[in-house]
Amino acid sequence: MQFDTYTYALFLPLVFFIYWGLRRHLKWQNLFLLVASYVFYGWWDWRMLCLIILTSVTTWGSAMLMRGDRSRADKTWAALNIVLNLGILCMFKYLNFLRDSFVHFLGLFGVNPDWPTLYILLPVGISFYTFQAISYTVDVYRGDIKPTRDVVAFGVFIAFFPQLVAGPIERATNLLPQFLRTKTFDYETAVVGMRQILWGLAKKLIIADGMGHYVNQLLENPYYYSASSMVWAGILFAVQIYADFSGYSDIAIGSARLLNIRLKPNFRYPFFSRDMKELWQRWHISLMTWFRHYVYFPLGGSRRGRWRTVFNTMVVFSLSGLWHGADWTFVIWGTVNGLLLLPFIFMPRSKRVDDARLRDLPRCVLTFLIFAAVFLVFRADGITHLGQICDVMMHGSWLAVPQFIEGLYYIVPFFVIEWLGRHQEFPLEQMRMPRVARWLIYWGLLAGIAVASLDYSTQFIYFQF
Repeated sequence: MQFDTYTYALFLPLVFFIYWGLRRHLKWQNLFLLVASYVFYGWWDWRMLCLIILTSVTTWGSAMLMRGDRSRADKTWAALNIVLNLGILCMFKYLNFLRDSFVHFLGLFGVNPDWPTLYILLPVGISFYTFQAISYTVDVYRGDIKPTRDVVAFGVFIAFFPQLVAGPIERATNLLPQFLRTKTFDYETAVVGMRQILWGLAKKLIIADGMGHYVNQLLENPYYYSASSMVWAGILFAVQIYADFSGYSDIAIGSARLLNIRLKPNFRYPFFSRDMKELWQRWHISLMTWFRHYVYFPLGGSRRGRWRTVFNTMVVFSLSGLWHGADWTFVIWGTVNGLLLLPFIFMPRSKRVDDARLRDLPRCVLTFLIFAAVFLVFRADGITHLGQICDVMMHGSWLAVPQFIEGLYYIVPFFVIEWLGRHQEFPLEQMRMPRVARWLIYWGLLAGIAVASLDYSTQFIYFQF
């Protein structure tokens, strides 16, 4: 079930009213939320429910078997569950990638094995809920959280429908306790949630899908266009994926707010960052937090000297690239981003204000252009396609006016709104204006969403990860 469908527009109010109708009965409320989450997830393919139920049961069971003393037995149970979850993820997401890479490697030595390609359906959101399950296992082993005996509440923690498919990836220390205590309806929280859903839908349907049409045209056959058009395609795609993914996150967080459940923000206006280090502190925050806590820190973080920090940083970004997809382009994309962060390891740390100011705009623009250029690697459909894009950029015309320059009609208003709202979690969070003005904005956005949905409506980009 997608957020930008009429099905979800009916599903969410139904869940809202039944959920709050059960507000005096926490166990029934959680049981209903678990069933609703499974219905939401099974809407794509009911067979996928088997995997998420398996992940939930094994993760809950292994945590219950731990004694909390970091003994050898605890380590064994934690390791077994992590291996099981990673094994399932690798089988469904990376098996063919590993097979193709190994066959290509053998081909370099004249060996050409005829190994069959397996056609495996990638379960939606498996990367997200697998990482969430692993984080719970590690946190219980470390003693950061006690294992819960409530298997239903834990099942909701893994399968909570707003953030199930594409995050934010939540740690149990934040999300799980919210399912273990009685909640009361808060009108102001619900209003903010509705605004955030509206803003997320606008970003997805108006900005992301509008940009996606141009990006697909430009990159379908790069040789038809100029080098300047390829650069423009990178800019458009950076805006597209940001509006698409942060739009999903806004709808997810807003939907959770309607149930008085608070999810962590996943983006903090990353395109107003003054350097690449700051950008990665503002982009896909939940994933980078996960890698920091469960990969970077266990490797030693920045405590073992600068060169060890360099190694740890490259490991994190290479793995984060591979997490996004089973292709070498994602590994290259992650590695390049890691390389761009290395200079900051050798630079003295500086204090700065939280949000950019007008005088910072040149640095923000430069950071955005670097980020957008690297994102062309992410968007490429394999190494061959990436080679075509690079060939056009090296030999094509840089003086020609880029195709689809009308994309500025989307980008400029979007960036202005984001700039004005950058001091809030999202631009519509606090609307201190007359009621008439507020409702004009609401209806204007709804009209734009309705018109945009008639032309281009595509699946959220991160559903494939």
